[in-house]
Amino acid sequence: MHRLADELAHIKDLLRNHPQGMSVTEIASALGRNKHSTGRYLDILHASGHVDLRTFGMAKVFTLSSRVPLSALLSYTTDLVLVLDRDMRIIQGNDPFFHMLEINATDSLQKRINQINPPNPANGIFLKNLAGILSSQQESFEIIREGSETRFFRGKVIPTVFEDGSSADTIILEDVTVEKEALNALQESEKFFRSVSDHLSDGLIVSEIKSGEKKVIFYNQRLCEITGYSADEIHNLRPENLAIPEEKERFEKALREAEHNKGSMKEIRFWAKRKDGESIYLSIRVKLVPFGDVIRGYILITDMTRWKEQEEAQLLQATLIQRLITNFPHPIFILREDGVFFIANSAFCELIQSDPDSVIGKHAQQVMSPDIAREFLLRNDELIHQNAISHIHVVTRFFRPDGTIGPVIIEKSPVSAGDNTPTYIFGVVITEELCPHKNM
Repeated sequence: MHRLADELAHIKDLLRNHPQGMSVTEIASALGRNKHSTGRYLDILHASGHVDLRTFGMAKVFTLSSRVPLSALLSYTTDLVLVLDRDMRIIQGNDPFFHMLEINATDSLQKRINQINPPNPANGIFLKNLAGILSSQQESFEIIREGSETRFFRGKVIPTVFEDGSSADTIILEDVTVEKEALNALQESEKFFRSVSDHLSDGLIVSEIKSGEKKVIFYNQRLCEITGYSADEIHNLRPENLAIPEEKERFEKALREAEHNKGSMKEIRFWAKRKDGESIYLSIRVKLVPFGDVIRGYILITDMTRWKEQEEAQLLQATLIQRLITNFPHPIFILREDGVFFIANSAFCELIQSDPDSVIGKHAQQVMSPDIAREFLLRNDELIHQNAISHIHVVTRFFRPDGTIGPVIIEKSPVSAGDNTPTYIFGVVITEELCPHKNM
């Protein structure tokens, strides 16, 4: 053994004095040894990292390598490092390793790791688990140190050769606890976000735009339900392609405006087509936000088909009612609870010798004399506050078609849009000859 060490030291001295390098033949001649023995020595030095090998054609040239001693590395790394021989005895270790295990370095050297009994049982379990992993000859692995403070490590096994030619394994354990906790938190956050988004009544799609290329990175199940497209098809779906042809240009214009006003929400409503061809009315809210070197687009899609159909039905109904009231030959009016005119048709305005612009939005006392207005508003409170009354007939002094003021019949009914909505007074002025049985 001493002779081998001397020969290896002699070769290193030779190479130290020949920084340009030496061939096997040159080194053998200087040592006075044959090329076979010299080659074996050089293989040991090369495997242990003491010399570097370069080839020039058929020739092999060896130079002394510059290396940092393992002990120096152990002192400066925060990773846990230990060196085990082939019998899994601890040859070396750094302070972070012994500190975590709460063991003394001197007492642990030359002991098998599964024979060490740290005072903390959690550390003993950790060492036994580590021994089991190393026995399986895995080059990389993950291991957990349980206990009051759980820590996660990513391990790597590096084959090592010492100066005397003996082999060992250097185990490096990187503490990835913060990384693991962050990853777990991110996964929990993503799981929560997906759970929330999947229960939205709106469709959600998140895309990234880079160098003009758009890529879908997230969508929820509701989006598939609204559009009728499958999950695979959603990835190739461009929201503007949902619009019917006559709406597509308007939608693309809205997208361009959103690009020029990044960070602000842009909404557009339009008629679109589901995959099955069914017409749907959508509200799309788009927000484009710079995110590093990409633009991230958040698009919320709401199916407003039923609302739109109801709106159109209500608009049609309102138009028909307005046309009916306007063309009805009898004077008709609708008053708010406070006595302000909400609607007054042409016949009513002609009767009081005024016009719609001078009547609608004005209080009754502003368009007729106080005494007539007072009688005109009689029993309105009774209709508003007593639900049992469906209509009444009031005989009062009012304007007549011949321009005089005299007794007329006004039929009044309470109307409202539904529960918890204001009540209005709908009235018809009956100017024909009074009938005694109508007087109530």
